[in-house]
Amino acid sequence: GIFLFLSLFVLPMAYGGGKYFTWFDSPSKARVRLDVTTGQVLKEVTVGNWQSGEQIQLPPDLASFLPPTLSNHYFFGEDFNKIILTVDGTGQVYALDLLTKQLTRMDRTFYSGYNFGATLFERNGIIYSVGGVGFWAYSQAITYFDQKSAEWQAVRPKTQGPASIFDGYQGYSESADKFFTGGSEIGKFLENVPLDISKEVYAYDFKTNSWELLGEINPLLFEDSDRELAWNGQVFIQFSREKVYLIDPVKNTVFVYKSNKEQFQGGEYRFVSGDVVYCYWNLDNGPVSKLSIKDIYAKASYLGPFYAPKSYGLYYVFGGLIIIVFAGILYYAKRRKQEKYLSFDAQETAFLKALMALDAENYLSTVEVNELLGLSGKTLENQRRIRLNTISQLNQKIQLFFQIEKAIERHISPEDKRLTRYSLNSAALKALKSRF
Repeated sequence: GIFLFLSLFVLPMAYGGGKYFTWFDSPSKARVRLDVTTGQVLKEVTVGNWQSGEQIQLPPDLASFLPPTLSNHYFFGEDFNKIILTVDGTGQVYALDLLTKQLTRMDRTFYSGYNFGATLFERNGIIYSVGGVGFWAYSQAITYFDQKSAEWQAVRPKTQGPASIFDGYQGYSESADKFFTGGSEIGKFLENVPLDISKEVYAYDFKTNSWELLGEINPLLFEDSDRELAWNGQVFIQFSREKVYLIDPVKNTVFVYKSNKEQFQGGEYRFVSGDVVYCYWNLDNGPVSKLSIKDIYAKASYLGPFYAPKSYGLYYVFGGLIIIVFAGILYYAKRRKQEKYLSFDAQETAFLKALMALDAENYLSTVEVNELLGLSGKTLENQRRIRLNTISQLNQKIQLFFQIEKAIERHISPEDKRLTRYSLNSAALKALKSRF
């Protein structure tokens, strides 16, 4: 096959004056990028120090066909001198040959824009794209790039899959020949209807051409609102501040390592190369950190399953007897769990207190929420994602303890429909004031 290696979660974003295709060169363990305006290849010899390399012949007017903000995936060929580059959300596919020093467009895509943030992977020498978002709607499409026709073709599954395949846990397992998806962003893009996170896990089986609902995600994985994910082809690596989770969707296991001395954060840009995840905090320089999955496994402890069927009776033959015998224990555990859900970290507390301090008919703006949650220094996409996760988790905690739904409400500004404002509903305001 042409494609032998895939690195997911490659999200280079162009800032300032330059546009670049970016990839991670595994042999040298370094970032490499191609300036799509000048054709110059640049290699990061040390963190933040870029050295000029080959001069590539570009297709005519290449920059005019690319979006203002360039994000790409990449696939290596038979060696690291031949690279397939795809442009996020556009369907554009390019072949880069570092030996002949040429960049060639491979596709004839005309319609685009429906699948920004889609998950791309290689299977049997063919590039697949699953899900994404665009035109204010979520895509459930599974497509593949047909090199003969130079077009993207659709796969038509036999069964219905998830409503959204965007963000969250997304990855193709070669050993199982399945695509796993869960924890996706969901919403209807309606006024005063907030976005949420799906708690379901699905698997698409290429052998049977069918989707299967596997179950619901372990709620412990949603305890931390600041979640950053990577996928190495076998496990999801979830960075959650002082904890890092290793999630195997095939074996249905979750291992966790917690440290009081280390902070596990995935940075703005993550590259996966074999056993190691490289995390960068800036497109042009550092700092950079790396994490060995093998080393984390050696120190991690088993947390539980990644997902569980909605019908727990499938697990127990004598479920009814067990529930009766341990009813008191389960009730006590439920109350303790509710108390746990009502705990808030410092940023969540500051956010809730700011909401409680609002006068009637007043709201917090998106900028104010970002400042309270410490998101001002992050990219707009990460601000949106973490803000969404935090509000979703707070609403879940308040609902579990007080039985109040959608405590934190989202409002569209009547002066400017593009702006979003936040407040507490009256029932939540009264309940929280009694606790603080």
